[in-house]
Amino acid sequence: MVAGVQAVARNGGPQALVHQLVSPYAAVLTERLTSDRTRAPIAAFAAHSSASPAAPGSAFYGLWQAAYHLYGQWHARGGSQGLTDALERRFRRLGGTVRTGAAVARIDAPDGRVRAVGLESGERIAAPVVVTAVDPRTALLDLLDPPLAGRAAEELRAAHRGNAVQMLVHVAVDRLPAYRGARAGDYNGLQSYVDRLDDMTAGFAAADARRLPPDPVPTYAFTPSALDGSLAPAGHHTVYLACPSAPYELDGGWDDQAESFAERMIDQVECRAPGFRASIRGRALRTPPMMARELRWPGAHPMHLDISIDQLAWMRPTRALAGHATPVRGLFITGAGTAPVGGVAGSPGRAAARAVLARHGTPAGGRSAPER
Repeated sequence: MVAGVQAVARNGGPQALVHQLVSPYAAVLTERLTSDRTRAPIAAFAAHSSASPAAPGSAFYGLWQAAYHLYGQWHARGGSQGLTDALERRFRRLGGTVRTGAAVARIDAPDGRVRAVGLESGERIAAPVVVTAVDPRTALLDLLDPPLAGRAAEELRAAHRGNAVQMLVHVAVDRLPAYRGARAGDYNGLQSYVDRLDDMTAGFAAADARRLPPDPVPTYAFTPSALDGSLAPAGHHTVYLACPSAPYELDGGWDDQAESFAERMIDQVECRAPGFRASIRGRALRTPPMMARELRWPGAHPMHLDISIDQLAWMRPTRALAGHATPVRGLFITGAGTAPVGGVAGSPGRAAARAVLARHGTPAGGRSAPER
């Protein structure tokens, strides 16, 4: 605490701190760092939030990189699927039942209280408490019957989502990228292929105009199998390539442009790790429309809504709904579009579970999971 106060004082006091937090991260990086060799990689990390370097209030996403160095990061063995599997096993041990392939068509709440969930198959499941993890606008404005109304609905409808999302290329290779001058630990985290802060800014500007980013395409990579051998067969690896400024709505559509854009992303690796293209044994593209369709992400936004300064923490998705309870008794929301923010750590889910327990207590015969 004392060290934090001293750091604020050294850097201009509270006013300077507030000014930084409401600034674009491009401005903060330009002010604080003298070279694109440091600005650009931090911008690549910050862009993982789907926030443009020029967006007001986006400085937070550049500054939070310091927390990674201070506290470190974690990786679930088996990747995100391994974490999901562990949570499912825990849920079943607590007496829960998991059903998949049961798409929801509506949430029945005829008298201001949730009564049941209706499936697309026509099945109706009675439920006094329902927790949704989809985009909150989908849950409360489309699935809820009758839909949310009044000021709460107006505020939720106004929650914004930009056109810059992600294009992914999942690559199976027979060796890790052989970067020029690579060191042993270079595969432990995100690998930035962004050389200039201006390139990242130009990519987001293009997405806003419904165009593909110009060359060099802003791209970064993860090599998760370098940390976790369970993710690939022996002698092989996985490489996850992402462009954080791919447009969801693209002039001319994605069908005829996806392959060539993927090649341009792979070019960013090849020019830094000669031989990467020859190491590829398979690849799978995920364009924004594909992710919107397959994952039911409106606008293909992995966080459901922009993580802007006015849609973060106690204002996510709106101030009225940030506590995870809704005006409909028994209906709660969670997921990436809810407070505090999305991510594999599951913070919205824990917060929503606590909200349910605060309102309804532990079910008869049930038991709460211990704190960890």
